[in-house]
Amino acid sequence: MTAHKDFKIAIVGTCDTKLEELLYLCDYISALSKSSDTSPFSITPVLINTGKPSQSSNHPKIAISIHSLLSASNKYTTRNDLITAIGGALKSYLLELERNNEVHGVLAVGGSCGSSIASNTLQSLSFGFPKILLSTMASGDIKPYVGCSDTSVLYSVVDIAGLNSILKQVLQNAAGAIVGMVRAQNSLRIADSSSTKNKKVAITMFGITTPACNAAREFLERSGCEVYVFHATGSGGMAMEKLILEGTFEGVLDLTTTELADEAFGGILSAGSERLKGGAKMGIPMVVSTGALDCINFGPMESLPEKYQKRKIYVHNSSVTVIRTTADENKRLGEIICTRLIENSTRGKNQKVEVWLPLRSTSMIDQTEPSFRDEEANKALHDSIIDGLSGTEVDVVKKDLNINDKGFAEGAAAALLRLMALE
Repeated sequence: MTAHKDFKIAIVGTCDTKLEELLYLCDYISALSKSSDTSPFSITPVLINTGKPSQSSNHPKIAISIHSLLSASNKYTTRNDLITAIGGALKSYLLELERNNEVHGVLAVGGSCGSSIASNTLQSLSFGFPKILLSTMASGDIKPYVGCSDTSVLYSVVDIAGLNSILKQVLQNAAGAIVGMVRAQNSLRIADSSSTKNKKVAITMFGITTPACNAAREFLERSGCEVYVFHATGSGGMAMEKLILEGTFEGVLDLTTTELADEAFGGILSAGSERLKGGAKMGIPMVVSTGALDCINFGPMESLPEKYQKRKIYVHNSSVTVIRTTADENKRLGEIICTRLIENSTRGKNQKVEVWLPLRSTSMIDQTEPSFRDEEANKALHDSIIDGLSGTEVDVVKKDLNINDKGFAEGAAAALLRLMALE
């Protein structure tokens, strides 16, 4: 007979302002659990208060108030300082519960303040761990709340300020979603043997480097690797770097480093200053290339900054406008690549890194659009990398090919396998 198990879902919110709605969620989750008589496990909601101390903080259904974890000796001069401290304490508390398998899902509820408090915690929880943010802010730019995590986000439609028929339905959907996630995570699943025996490899891709990525991915899969493709749109690069630092991958094929251009020159797809550092820090085998470094990415044409309006422009679609990088900019990008690989290398392990240069073109646009092509800029990029890595243990491999040529992509993939000692 299957042993009965009890799983816990943390319900996070400011009980001084949203106690009624949070209690409704707790009660609904309890009711959902009780309605599944055939389930081998039950689900218990655990209410966590991130609000300020008030009479409501003493409600018997509140498991803990995060305020109680703050040092009494700390004095917070601004509201933002206090919010930051509460968010930090919540993060430490829930991460400890996750590590100890004492919580199995998190549903955070909030307006702008509550969402801000909870979002950093949700982003820090493990990939695959059930986590939902129900927010009044979810219909706008949600990147600050999601980052590169797999947090699911629901819009509250109405303000979370008093129960009504619309909000009740939204709360019920949020409760059903988190319960379903926890049940799916903990139910009997078919084992995937490939995830345990195959080497895991990360690849970066962009629309204009897709042929290269596909050819490399298929080559690696035929060689027995499990391949994870990251779309180099800022969040993709951030997610890959985070997973690299968590020890997820045995190798990285960083074909598409375009996010570096956006970071350096104000594009909208920056992955931040940690891009291209994780693999060097971890000392894992890595092959790096220059995919789409001919591009600085912006939104619709009308959003283009004035300083770029007289440059070489390519309208990729109605939502994406691309600026061609110049020779000076590409020289700078080459310097950034070299600096990050050298300064972050684990001593004695940087011989596991190679940089592959496609001398003909770095993207599909560079290859096929004469008005966009800039051979001087390409040469400046390549020369900068060759000069910057001269005398180091990082090998530079030059190929008189386009990045999207099958020979280049498969060659880079084969080099990674060699570095991983899989050939």
